[in-house]
Amino acid sequence: MRIERQNENYYALNAQGAQQTASAQPAQTAQAAQQTGAVNTVQDGFVSSPKSESVTYQPPKKLTEEQVQELKNQMKQSMIELAKTMLGGQDKIARLADGSVDYAKLADQLGIGKTPEEAQAAISEDGMGGVDAVATRLMDMAMALSGGDPSKAELLRDAVQKGFAAVGDLDSLPQVCQDTYTETMKRFDYWVEKGSLDGYGQAEETEQEEA
Repeated sequence: MRIERQNENYYALNAQGAQQTASAQPAQTAQAAQQTGAVNTVQDGFVSSPKSESVTYQPPKKLTEEQVQELKNQMKQSMIELAKTMLGGQDKIARLADGSVDYAKLADQLGIGKTPEEAQAAISEDGMGGVDAVATRLMDMAMALSGGDPSKAELLRDAVQKGFAAVGDLDSLPQVCQDTYTETMKRFDYWVEKGSLDGYGQAEETEQEEA
């Protein structure tokens, strides 16, 4: 009798505990989900996800005339500063080469050799301050600033001219500076005519062969 009663109590307690556990699970699930903010409703023990918000594409706003003009001014100023820097450096190197300035001090500043011969090599045809190197650097900047748009060529040409003028009167500058100016203007002419600088070097070679 004692064993039977103990068994009855055991099954009764288990049944009661199971019932309490089952009834507590939905409430615990709902409470946990509510605390994390990730649930809207709880049904049959399943948790529903929050509804995602729709996103509407907004096209970029058109720039105002003032903003467009400001971008043009920044583009032009960048080109002016580069032209001043490149031509100014070329002018100094050329003056080192002809011995008209204290080339030892300036050579240190420019990172080139200290002798007139080394300065002359720097502005030679293949030198880092030569006509082709400087003109190429200027046109690379022009293409980068304009995105290759030939309609901006004249704006950037004017900037280069102003940069050169800031260094000094062209006729008073060393010959390499004058040659660089001429070469740069020829590249602007080609860009305007062809719409890009593609094939410029090849066109120059063809003209020389025909001549």
